[in-house]
Amino acid sequence: MWKRIGGILAAALLAGTACAPDTGEEATDENAPYRIVQLLGQNQPGPAALNAKAAAHAAEAAVAVLNERGGINGHQVDLEIIDDGGDPTTAVTKLQERLGNGPKPNLVLPGNTSAEALPMAPIITDAEIFSVQQASADELDDPAKYPYLFKVPPVPDTWARGFAEYAEDNGVKRVAMIAGKDAFAQATVHATRKALDEAGLTLSGEETYTAEDLDVTAQLERLRATDPDLVFMQGAGASVGYVLESRRKIGWTGLPLVADSTSAVTSLLNRPAPEGLVGTPATENVHLQVLAGAVQGAEAARSEPLETMIAALKEKGDIALPLNAYFAYDGIMLAAKAAEETGTITDAKAQTEYLEGMTPGETGLWALSNYTFTPESHGPAIDPGAVAVVPVSVLTDGRYASGQ
Repeated sequence: MWKRIGGILAAALLAGTACAPDTGEEATDENAPYRIVQLLGQNQPGPAALNAKAAAHAAEAAVAVLNERGGINGHQVDLEIIDDGGDPTTAVTKLQERLGNGPKPNLVLPGNTSAEALPMAPIITDAEIFSVQQASADELDDPAKYPYLFKVPPVPDTWARGFAEYAEDNGVKRVAMIAGKDAFAQATVHATRKALDEAGLTLSGEETYTAEDLDVTAQLERLRATDPDLVFMQGAGASVGYVLESRRKIGWTGLPLVADSTSAVTSLLNRPAPEGLVGTPATENVHLQVLAGAVQGAEAARSEPLETMIAALKEKGDIALPLNAYFAYDGIMLAAKAAEETGTITDAKAQTEYLEGMTPGETGLWALSNYTFTPESHGPAIDPGAVAVVPVSVLTDGRYASGQ
């Protein structure tokens, strides 16, 4: 997959200069809307479609909130959603077609996954379009290469340090880890190894699996032999269910397991049977990594904007996944703030410079976290306080029970 993405990136770099038509006249048109183009795979097969639909839901809610407040700098906000099937090649083709045949967007939300976002990044950069997105690959945080691109999800080090603090607070000394083999999974593994080492905790064993593995009992038996106090699981989609069912099969549900943030947005871990696993033996002693703001009764860093966000989401439909899946909302609100503070909806460079100087004290409509960016890093600053670990439970308006 990553060789394939590399080829797509190279093609995108060659084609990028021809993508965006001249918008000089529109830049001075007071009646022109603020145009957002979002590309994602709502119609792709499998559970990833649910996450894509959540991202579209988040964008629609954000646009509604902004337009109720008069838009951005007096410009109505228009949202155009393009389905890329969740496929990187299709994403590149669709983006190039859109930039070559329509008015230049003011903001592009490129894909719901890193696999989609990575090959689109050079096209967006070459067209000098602002982009605040929820894809989280480390490679996207490269201001020298992608100067107009920002990320909003917590970086892997935030999740890893939050997990290490949770382990310490619960008297854990030895941690076993099982994870996927894809690039994002291994970034999580690397950050978790580092955080455990810095906390003085022992990584007793480490195993991997592939998306094709329907049974991981052998890997779990090897981990059990290392005598851990806790298991950390990185997973996504159906693989989460296979790992937990294998754990049940070998009778290892008595040992606590913490599932990472990507596992948490899998519907298996926030819905009861038969649609999910909540309340079944497979989720006994299972906890989840989630945003602190996605916990009922928690003291959210941005409680008023969060309530506005939840109300707007509910106006557009049911909140079917954890709030972790709705970062597109914050992405749009940060872009709106940058446009408002700089007085321009077209100058990506000015908007970039604004966000690079933003501190947690800035006020705005983003809801899921506080954000700090720098000229050296366009990913959020490391903040273990932004995340939490809670027992598996059924969601209420995108939030989990606290377990307290």
